[in-house]
Amino acid sequence: MELTFAFPGIPYSVDSILLFENDEYNWFSSLYHFYPRLSETILSSSNTSGKKAYLLEFFKEYHEIEWLESKIADKVIAYNSHWQKYKCQVEDALSDAFRYDVKNNFNDIVGNITFNPICPRFLDTHTFDIFYLNSERGALGISLHELIHFVWFDVWQKHFGDSPEEYETPHLKWLFSEMVVDPIMCKDDRLRQINPYFEDGCVYEYFYSMNVGGKPILETLYDIYSTSDMVAFMEQGYAYCKKHETEIRSQMN
Repeated sequence: MELTFAFPGIPYSVDSILLFENDEYNWFSSLYHFYPRLSETILSSSNTSGKKAYLLEFFKEYHEIEWLESKIADKVIAYNSHWQKYKCQVEDALSDAFRYDVKNNFNDIVGNITFNPICPRFLDTHTFDIFYLNSERGALGISLHELIHFVWFDVWQKHFGDSPEEYETPHLKWLFSEMVVDPIMCKDDRLRQINPYFEDGCVYEYFYSMNVGGKPILETLYDIYSTSDMVAFMEQGYAYCKKHETEIRSQMN
C-alpha cells in the first residue's frame, strides 16, 4: 500500500469545491467559515461557470496574499513523511482486519491537498482530497478513514459482485460504509491511537446520536464486528441496516 500526498493546483481545488454546490447539506457554509472574504451573494446568485470563475480568481489572490506556495510545499513534505512513519503499522492493521494482504495492493493512492474543507474520495481512481489546513497528524487521521473505504469496497465488490454505483450517496451501501469506519477503528489500537480525530468522532456526527431499537447503532455494529470476520460483518451489518433503513434515515441531519 502506498499513499502519496500532492498539491494538484488551484483549478483542482475549485473543481473539488463545486462538487458540492447543490448538496442538500449546504456544505458551502463551511467555505464562509474558513474564507470569510468570500462573497456569499456572488456564489448564491451565479451559475456554475460564474461560481468557477469567481472562485478561481479568489483563490489565486488568496494563494498569493497568504504566501501559500512555500507553506503547501512544506505540507506535502510533512504529510508524506508522517505517512511513511506509520505506513507499516497501518498496513498490518488493515491486513489483519480484512484478512487480506494490502501491502502489495493499493500502491497508487493519492491524497490531493486542496482548499476545499470537505474531503471527497473517489473509489475508481484511489484518490481523495485533504484540506490544506490539516496538520500531518490530522492528514493521517483523514487518510485512515479513506484507506478503510478503499479496502472495504474492494473486498465488498469481490464478495457481492454488485454495482459500484451503489457505493455512493444516497445508497444504503454508502451509508453503511460510512458507519463501519468507527467499529473498525475502535477495535484496533494501531489505527485508533494514530488518529487524532477518533475521540471527537471519525465518522459523521449524526451516527453518534443514532439509536435503533433503543441502542446506539455504532454499538450494535461494533458488537457484530467483534464476533465476526469481515465478510460476515458485511453481510450481517448490511442486513441490519437494510431492516432498519427507515429508522436510520429519519435520524440523519
